[in-house]
Amino acid sequence: MFSYDDVITGRLLLHDGAVGLPGLWAALRLVSQGGGRLDFREALARGPLGTSTGQRVLERAAENVAVVLQVEEDRTLARLIHLEQSVPDERIRTLYAYNRAQGFRESLASLLRREGLLTADHAARLAAQVQQHLSPARRGRAHALTQLAHTLAARYGPHEGERVREVFELSLSGAQRRPEPGSRTQSEQTAGVPAMPQQSGPQHEEGAPHPNPGQPSPSPHPIEDTDPDIETPDLSKHEPLAAAARQGEELRPEDCPIYGYEIVKELGKGSMGVVYKARNIFSGKVTALKILPLRLAAKTQYLERFKREAMALMRIDHPNVVRGYDFGGSEDYYYLALEFIEGEPLDELLGRVGKLSERQALEITRQVALGLGAADEHGVIHRDIKPENVMLTREGSAKICDFGIVKLTDMSENSVTMAGTTVGTPFYISPEQARGEEDLDIRSDIYSLGISLFHLTTGQVPFTGRSQGAILVRHILEEVPDPRTVNPALSEATATLILRMCRKKREERHQSADELAAAIEELLRGLPA
Repeated sequence: MFSYDDVITGRLLLHDGAVGLPGLWAALRLVSQGGGRLDFREALARGPLGTSTGQRVLERAAENVAVVLQVEEDRTLARLIHLEQSVPDERIRTLYAYNRAQGFRESLASLLRREGLLTADHAARLAAQVQQHLSPARRGRAHALTQLAHTLAARYGPHEGERVREVFELSLSGAQRRPEPGSRTQSEQTAGVPAMPQQSGPQHEEGAPHPNPGQPSPSPHPIEDTDPDIETPDLSKHEPLAAAARQGEELRPEDCPIYGYEIVKELGKGSMGVVYKARNIFSGKVTALKILPLRLAAKTQYLERFKREAMALMRIDHPNVVRGYDFGGSEDYYYLALEFIEGEPLDELLGRVGKLSERQALEITRQVALGLGAADEHGVIHRDIKPENVMLTREGSAKICDFGIVKLTDMSENSVTMAGTTVGTPFYISPEQARGEEDLDIRSDIYSLGISLFHLTTGQVPFTGRSQGAILVRHILEEVPDPRTVNPALSEATATLILRMCRKKREERHQSADELAAAIEELLRGLPA
């Protein structure tokens, strides 16, 4: 009933904002109820795109579908040729770059033949291999769309919207699914990209020149048990993404865009992958493209973490939370496209100025509380709130980022977290997280935000120690000291607010993000201008 072209069409329309999830749902229902008399494009034309403008949007989408198919096939062809070493890499890169600049008007195969680099027989054999690589995943996604249409409920609701989103946004774009080994729960690790070295030029997440919203912070990292099977790349070498994936035989992503993304530059690199500044070749939107190599995705808990971060960010649409746009996979990488932010993370700001003014610290905390409230409404607990994971834009807006160890309250943690495992960053972790408790809620994030506010207003964290364990014990047993012992200029009202946010018993903290935001607003009104 549905084809892979339909999957791409829906995805493009959704990403361009031409049709929302309810519109796609309605079109799928029309096709299903029509018993095959309508195809997907006809259903869209009769429903959400039933205007002259809508018709033009559909025509443009149809043109882009052909481009997407060719990009997938050209990318796969380039890698196959590279692996068999039949054409010099430099020639492949040059022709691919030329083809991309021309808008993929001609296939890479025809360019190679015209240059005398491939014979007709060789091109035909490679074309068959390309289809062999891509066809199973394409058929699988078309089948998933058909199954979805047959099982849609009679009325649209949030759950139905999530089901539609999963097929169009969380499907593996252009990727051939590879078997994954069984879950291994011995280790607990973020699926984010830890500590990336700073680069030059504007960036999203971390100030002037720093990585992006999809990455963890420099130091300290979230608690995690290291997996002995994972080799950490040498960060002293500026290797392309292929090297970070430990697959030296692959072409660079700059030469093989990931499902319609053009790589602009590398923003940072860590033991779990790379973050790039990238541009969507269809919409022109600049994003932060966070990569998880398949060598790590093969370990179920890492891929599951990565997927959950994508799901969390795509659920939340709030000005104080970094937006997630797209999730999928190519032949060698899983990727997550995130909002690109011009600004810096709070830890870098603290590194420059020492501590913030009381008013600025409170305003930032208020905005973060609003973002956490939006996350809570969608069943998302961040679990790693700290200055490094809050971006401050050039306009002064705070944005929560790095949902790498997120907890989704409507999903089991069994595949990603071993019972009793501690998850979080020691300096900011809540007592219940430090004890390895599982029934976490928004109040755990409020505690971490309180510790962060202590840091913002005093220039230091309340608890330190010689080991992670020592710090955890202090969070569990010791009361947070009055921040005025470090910064006597701090108002009594702000000190009282911080101490309440950081109570050991959850019942004694602010019980919701809205309650906290309202308390901060009232406090700000009472501060001298």
